[in-house]
Amino acid sequence: MNQVAERHQYCQEVVDQAARFIRSKVEEGVIEVALKSSRTDMVTQVDKATERLIKEAILSRFPDDSIQGEEYGDIEGGTKYQWVVDPIDGTTNFVYGFAGYAVSIGIYDRELSRTVSGCVLDVPRNNLYSAMEANGAYKNGKSISVNQRHSLGEALLATGFSYSDEIRKIQGKIINENITKIRDIRRAGAASLDLSMVASGEVDGYYEMGLQRWDYIAGAFIVEQAGGVVTGGRDKKPSYELIIAGCKELVELVEEMVQIEKYK
Repeated sequence: MNQVAERHQYCQEVVDQAARFIRSKVEEGVIEVALKSSRTDMVTQVDKATERLIKEAILSRFPDDSIQGEEYGDIEGGTKYQWVVDPIDGTTNFVYGFAGYAVSIGIYDRELSRTVSGCVLDVPRNNLYSAMEANGAYKNGKSISVNQRHSLGEALLATGFSYSDEIRKIQGKIINENITKIRDIRRAGAASLDLSMVASGEVDGYYEMGLQRWDYIAGAFIVEQAGGVVTGGRDKKPSYELIIAGCKELVELVEEMVQIEKYK
Protein backbone atom coordinates (compact mmCIF):
# COMPACT_ATOMS: atom_id res chain seq x y z
CA MET A 1 0.00 0.00 0.00
CA ASN A 2 1.44 3.38 -0.99
CA GLN A 3 1.56 6.44 1.24
CA VAL A 4 -1.60 8.04 -0.15
CA ALA A 5 -3.63 4.82 0.01
CA GLU A 6 -2.50 4.24 3.59
CA ARG A 7 -3.57 7.71 4.62
CA HIS A 8 -6.83 7.51 2.69
CA GLN A 9 -7.79 4.27 4.41
CA TYR A 10 -6.97 5.74 7.79
CA CYS A 11 -8.89 8.94 6.94
CA GLN A 12 -12.04 6.86 6.53
CA GLU A 13 -11.44 5.29 9.92
CA VAL A 14 -10.88 8.67 11.56
CA VAL A 15 -14.06 10.30 10.21
CA ASP A 16 -16.02 7.27 11.41
CA GLN A 17 -14.46 7.52 14.86
CA ALA A 18 -15.24 11.24 14.99
CA ALA A 19 -18.84 10.69 13.86
CA ARG A 20 -19.41 8.10 16.57
CA PHE A 21 -18.06 10.55 19.13
CA ILE A 22 -20.40 13.30 17.90
CA ARG A 23 -23.40 10.96 18.06
CA SER A 24 -22.51 10.07 21.63
CA LYS A 25 -22.55 13.76 22.56
CA VAL A 26 -25.94 14.19 20.86
CA GLU A 27 -27.28 11.37 23.02
CA GLU A 28 -25.94 13.12 26.13
CA GLY A 29 -27.98 16.15 25.07
CA VAL A 30 -25.93 19.00 26.54
CA ILE A 31 -24.52 21.32 23.85
CA GLU A 32 -22.68 24.48 24.91
CA VAL A 33 -22.76 27.17 22.21
CA ALA A 34 -20.51 30.20 21.70
CA LEU A 35 -20.25 32.75 18.87
CA LYS A 36 -17.18 33.33 16.70
CA SER A 37 -17.20 35.90 13.88
CA SER A 38 -20.91 36.80 13.91
CA ARG A 39 -24.31 35.92 15.33
CA THR A 40 -24.61 33.17 12.70
CA ASP A 41 -21.11 31.72 13.22
CA MET A 42 -21.48 29.29 16.10
CA VAL A 43 -19.11 26.83 17.73
CA THR A 44 -19.78 24.20 20.38
CA GLN A 45 -17.66 22.28 22.84
CA VAL A 46 -18.31 19.26 20.63
CA ASP A 47 -16.67 20.94 17.59
CA LYS A 48 -13.57 21.57 19.68
CA ALA A 49 -13.48 18.15 21.32
CA THR A 50 -13.98 16.45 17.95
CA GLU A 51 -11.10 18.35 16.41
CA ARG A 52 -8.86 17.36 19.32
CA LEU A 53 -9.88 13.72 18.86
CA ILE A 54 -9.15 13.87 15.13
CA LYS A 55 -5.76 15.53 15.58
CA GLU A 56 -4.72 13.03 18.23
CA ALA A 57 -5.78 10.15 15.99
CA ILE A 58 -3.85 11.50 12.99
CA LEU A 59 -0.68 12.18 14.96
CA SER A 60 -0.81 8.77 16.61
CA ARG A 61 -0.46 7.17 13.17
CA PHE A 62 1.35 9.86 11.16
CA PRO A 63 3.22 11.95 13.76
CA ASP A 64 5.19 13.95 11.16
CA ASP A 65 2.23 15.01 9.00
CA SER A 66 0.86 18.56 9.15
CA ILE A 67 -2.70 19.41 10.19
CA GLN A 68 -4.86 22.46 9.50
CA GLY A 69 -7.95 22.61 11.73
CA GLU A 70 -10.86 25.01 11.85
CA GLU A 71 -10.93 25.42 15.62
CA TYR A 72 -7.31 25.14 16.79
CA GLY A 73 -5.22 26.22 13.83
CA ASP A 74 -2.20 24.52 12.32
CA ILE A 75 0.25 21.86 13.40
CA GLU A 76 3.37 21.90 11.22
CA GLY A 77 5.04 18.61 10.38
CA GLY A 78 7.95 17.44 8.30
CA THR A 79 6.24 15.40 5.59
CA LYS A 80 4.58 16.71 2.44
CA TYR A 81 1.10 15.69 3.64
CA GLN A 82 -1.32 18.11 5.28
CA TRP A 83 -4.65 16.98 6.76
CA VAL A 84 -7.29 19.72 6.49
CA VAL A 85 -9.97 19.18 9.13
CA ASP A 86 -13.48 20.50 9.65
CA PRO A 87 -14.67 18.60 12.74
CA ILE A 88 -18.33 19.55 12.30
CA ASP A 89 -19.28 21.19 9.03
CA GLY A 90 -22.81 22.49 9.57
CA THR A 91 -22.55 23.49 13.23
CA THR A 92 -25.81 25.45 13.08
CA ASN A 93 -27.63 22.32 11.92
CA PHE A 94 -25.90 20.36 14.68
CA VAL A 95 -26.98 22.86 17.34
CA TYR A 96 -30.60 22.80 16.15
CA GLY A 97 -30.76 19.04 15.65
CA PHE A 98 -31.30 19.49 11.91
CA ALA A 99 -29.97 16.52 9.95
CA GLY A 100 -27.27 18.08 7.80
CA TYR A 101 -23.78 18.12 9.33
CA ALA A 102 -20.60 16.23 8.59
CA VAL A 103 -17.03 15.45 9.50
CA SER A 104 -14.81 16.59 6.61
CA ILE A 105 -11.13 15.78 6.09
CA GLY A 106 -9.02 16.41 3.01
CA ILE A 107 -5.39 15.32 2.60
CA TYR A 108 -3.25 17.74 0.61
CA ASP A 109 0.12 16.97 -1.00
CA ARG A 110 2.11 20.17 -0.59
CA GLU A 111 4.88 19.13 -2.98
CA LEU A 112 2.41 18.43 -5.80
CA SER A 113 0.08 21.30 -4.71
CA ARG A 114 -3.05 19.19 -4.93
CA THR A 115 -5.50 17.22 -2.82
CA VAL A 116 -4.99 13.46 -2.92
CA SER A 117 -7.72 12.18 -0.58
CA GLY A 118 -11.07 13.37 0.72
CA CYS A 119 -13.58 11.95 3.19
CA VAL A 120 -16.91 13.49 4.18
CA LEU A 121 -19.12 11.60 6.60
CA ASP A 122 -22.75 12.70 6.92
CA VAL A 123 -23.11 12.13 10.66
CA PRO A 124 -26.91 11.79 11.12
CA ARG A 125 -27.37 9.59 8.03
CA ASN A 126 -24.04 7.75 8.35
CA ASN A 127 -23.26 8.21 4.66
CA LEU A 128 -19.56 8.20 3.79
CA TYR A 129 -18.47 10.06 0.66
CA SER A 130 -14.84 9.42 -0.20
CA ALA A 131 -12.27 9.68 -2.96
CA MET A 132 -8.61 8.97 -3.52
CA GLU A 133 -6.51 10.34 -6.35
CA ALA A 134 -6.97 8.42 -9.63
CA ASN A 135 -9.39 6.01 -7.95
CA GLY A 136 -12.83 7.55 -8.49
CA ALA A 137 -15.39 8.68 -5.91
CA TYR A 138 -17.66 6.60 -3.71
CA LYS A 139 -20.69 6.80 -1.47
CA ASN A 140 -20.75 3.99 1.09
CA GLY A 141 -18.39 2.02 -1.12
CA LYS A 142 -20.41 2.38 -4.33
CA SER A 143 -19.05 4.35 -7.28
CA ILE A 144 -20.67 7.74 -7.88
CA SER A 145 -20.56 10.35 -10.65
CA VAL A 146 -21.89 13.85 -11.26
CA ASN A 147 -25.07 14.40 -13.25
CA GLN A 148 -24.73 15.66 -16.81
CA ARG A 149 -26.98 18.72 -16.94
CA HIS A 150 -26.66 21.06 -19.88
CA SER A 151 -29.21 23.77 -19.07
CA LEU A 152 -30.00 25.91 -16.05
CA GLY A 153 -33.70 25.19 -16.47
CA GLU A 154 -33.07 21.51 -15.69
CA ALA A 155 -30.57 22.13 -12.89
CA LEU A 156 -31.19 21.55 -9.20
CA LEU A 157 -28.59 23.77 -7.54
CA ALA A 158 -27.34 23.76 -3.98
CA THR A 159 -25.98 26.85 -2.28
CA GLY A 160 -25.35 28.35 1.14
CA PHE A 161 -25.14 31.70 2.87
CA SER A 162 -22.09 33.45 4.28
CA TYR A 163 -21.57 34.57 7.88
CA SER A 164 -20.96 38.05 6.43
CA ASP A 165 -24.05 40.25 6.10
CA GLU A 166 -22.55 42.03 3.07
CA ILE A 167 -21.97 38.75 1.24
CA ARG A 168 -25.45 37.57 2.22
CA LYS A 169 -26.96 40.60 0.52
CA ILE A 170 -25.20 39.66 -2.72
CA GLN A 171 -26.29 36.03 -2.37
CA GLY A 172 -29.89 37.12 -1.89
CA LYS A 173 -29.77 39.25 -5.04
CA ILE A 174 -28.37 36.36 -7.06
CA ILE A 175 -31.18 34.03 -5.98
CA ASN A 176 -33.84 36.69 -6.52
CA GLU A 177 -32.57 37.32 -10.06
CA ASN A 178 -32.18 33.68 -11.09
CA ILE A 179 -34.70 31.54 -9.19
CA THR A 180 -37.06 31.47 -12.20
CA LYS A 181 -34.25 30.37 -14.52
CA ILE A 182 -33.33 27.14 -12.70
CA ARG A 183 -35.22 23.99 -11.76
CA ASP A 184 -34.95 24.72 -8.03
CA ILE A 185 -32.53 25.49 -5.24
CA ARG A 186 -31.49 23.64 -2.08
CA ARG A 187 -29.85 25.05 1.02
CA ALA A 188 -28.73 22.23 3.34
CA GLY A 189 -26.29 24.20 5.49
CA ALA A 190 -23.02 22.25 5.09
CA ALA A 191 -20.72 22.92 2.16
CA SER A 192 -18.94 19.58 2.35
CA LEU A 193 -22.27 17.77 2.05
CA ASP A 194 -23.47 20.03 -0.78
CA LEU A 195 -20.33 19.18 -2.72
CA SER A 196 -20.59 15.50 -1.90
CA MET A 197 -24.17 15.47 -3.14
CA VAL A 198 -23.02 17.04 -6.41
CA ALA A 199 -20.55 14.17 -6.71
CA SER A 200 -23.26 11.57 -6.10
CA GLY A 201 -25.91 13.19 -8.32
CA GLU A 202 -28.23 14.09 -5.44
CA VAL A 203 -28.07 17.66 -6.76
CA ASP A 204 -26.79 18.85 -10.13
CA GLY A 205 -24.55 21.74 -9.17
CA TYR A 206 -23.41 24.01 -6.38
CA TYR A 207 -22.12 27.53 -5.84
CA GLU A 208 -21.28 29.53 -2.75
CA MET A 209 -19.33 32.52 -1.47
CA GLY A 210 -17.58 33.04 1.85
CA LEU A 211 -16.16 29.56 2.44
CA GLN A 212 -12.92 28.68 4.16
CA ARG A 213 -10.51 26.04 2.84
CA TRP A 214 -11.57 23.42 5.37
CA ASP A 215 -15.20 23.84 4.30
CA TYR A 216 -14.64 22.69 0.74
CA ILE A 217 -11.30 20.94 0.22
CA ALA A 218 -12.54 17.36 0.75
CA GLY A 219 -15.91 17.81 -0.98
CA ALA A 220 -14.37 19.59 -3.97
CA PHE A 221 -11.90 16.77 -4.46
CA ILE A 222 -14.70 14.19 -4.31
CA VAL A 223 -16.56 16.11 -7.04
CA GLU A 224 -13.49 16.10 -9.27
CA GLN A 225 -12.92 12.39 -8.76
CA ALA A 226 -16.61 11.85 -9.64
CA GLY A 227 -15.99 13.42 -13.05
CA GLY A 228 -17.00 16.96 -12.19
CA VAL A 229 -15.37 20.37 -12.34
CA VAL A 230 -14.72 22.71 -9.42
CA THR A 231 -13.71 26.31 -10.04
CA GLY A 232 -13.58 29.75 -8.51
CA GLY A 233 -15.06 31.20 -11.69
CA ARG A 234 -13.27 32.60 -14.74
CA ASP A 235 -10.36 30.14 -14.59
CA LYS A 236 -9.66 30.87 -10.92
CA LYS A 237 -9.21 28.27 -8.22
CA PRO A 238 -11.96 27.87 -5.58
CA SER A 239 -11.55 30.42 -2.81
CA TYR A 240 -13.35 32.49 -0.21
CA GLU A 241 -14.64 34.65 -3.05
CA LEU A 242 -16.46 31.88 -4.96
CA ILE A 243 -16.73 28.15 -5.57
CA ILE A 244 -18.79 26.47 -8.31
CA ALA A 245 -19.13 22.71 -8.84
CA GLY A 246 -20.89 20.40 -11.29
CA CYS A 247 -20.35 18.95 -14.74
CA LYS A 248 -18.30 21.15 -17.09
CA GLU A 249 -21.27 22.49 -19.09
CA LEU A 250 -23.31 23.38 -16.02
CA VAL A 251 -20.38 25.05 -14.27
CA GLU A 252 -19.94 27.33 -17.28
CA LEU A 253 -23.62 28.30 -17.14
CA VAL A 254 -23.50 28.96 -13.39
CA GLU A 255 -20.38 31.09 -13.89
CA GLU A 256 -22.43 33.36 -16.14
CA MET A 257 -25.30 33.38 -13.66
CA VAL A 258 -23.16 34.20 -10.63
CA GLN A 259 -21.31 37.32 -11.68
CA ILE A 260 -20.59 38.85 -8.29
CA GLU A 261 -19.63 42.28 -9.62
CA LYS A 262 -23.07 42.68 -11.15
CA TYR A 263 -24.79 42.31 -7.76
CA LYS A 264 -22.57 44.50 -5.60
